[in-house]
Amino acid sequence: MPTIEDVAKEANVSIATVSRVLNNSGYVSERTKMKVWSAIKKLNYKPKLSAASLARHKQVFRVGICESKRLQKMERESFTPEFYSVILTALIETGTTYGLSFYKTNLDAPEEHDAYILLGGDTTIETIKMYKDMKKPFLLLDHYIPGQKVDCIVSNGYDGAYYAVNYLIEKGFKKIVHVHGPLNSYGFRSRYEGYTMAMTEAGLFPRYFEYDDVNDNMNDVIGIILRNYGVPDAIFASNDITAMRVIRELKKRGLNIPQDVSVIGFDDIISAEKFDPPLTTVKVFKDEMGSLAAKRIYELIVKQDPHPIVISLFTKFVKRKSSI
Repeated sequence: MPTIEDVAKEANVSIATVSRVLNNSGYVSERTKMKVWSAIKKLNYKPKLSAASLARHKQVFRVGICESKRLQKMERESFTPEFYSVILTALIETGTTYGLSFYKTNLDAPEEHDAYILLGGDTTIETIKMYKDMKKPFLLLDHYIPGQKVDCIVSNGYDGAYYAVNYLIEKGFKKIVHVHGPLNSYGFRSRYEGYTMAMTEAGLFPRYFEYDDVNDNMNDVIGIILRNYGVPDAIFASNDITAMRVIRELKKRGLNIPQDVSVIGFDDIISAEKFDPPLTTVKVFKDEMGSLAAKRIYELIVKQDPHPIVISLFTKFVKRKSSI
């Protein structure tokens, strides 16, 4: 049987780092965490549980990971967004220590399981009603719908966007554009609202342009911005994938980043640091979102603290070279 020492050797990290990843304690970069989780999976390592943990893990619970049609479409095209890859890795690995077994299923027609995690921003009020009628524990991961009073794990996009836009304003920028995803997603909407508040408080006029990341209309979006608004001082994007597409399209038109236009993303996915130029962004603690979702769905299954809660993780601004 593989040991924690074997995992550390495979991942080329210390035993203490593996322990911190397993226990979600202390700081470990997402890149290193993914290396450790990959080694754990490759070696089929099973962490030893304490006697107290073993007592509560007498039963294995089946949990459905309910994916929207949008996410399923991306997977069929062999593309799982980095954002959700990190969340799912932490969710599954943490859930294993709680006796949880995960199965991907359809959001709108789920298979029979003990509990459900509804992933992404496509869940509607009608979908929530269906899950409530099933009388099974469930939670929303990376989504929140006001008034529904169901468990949610989200990042605080409003606060992160507000901070990032104020950073640009303090640099003296006035023409700050927001390129966002579909606003039915709580994550995109909260970032939109944080941008709006920062601009409004500064006496600046907000400018919004929606990007369709499934059909990729960024060429049209940047064309409209430049024709109708001119070259902006800065563009704040609702996620890193959008920010990267913004930069590529601006470069095609001969604009330099950040000399001509500063660009800030959101999420801090693994590839953001290696992008050209390295992306200034707002870090979402994705691994902690996954870990907290596993712990919370376990609590709901065993009826521990069953009153619905919203867990909102604050973000962290990460300055790199795509902005002044």
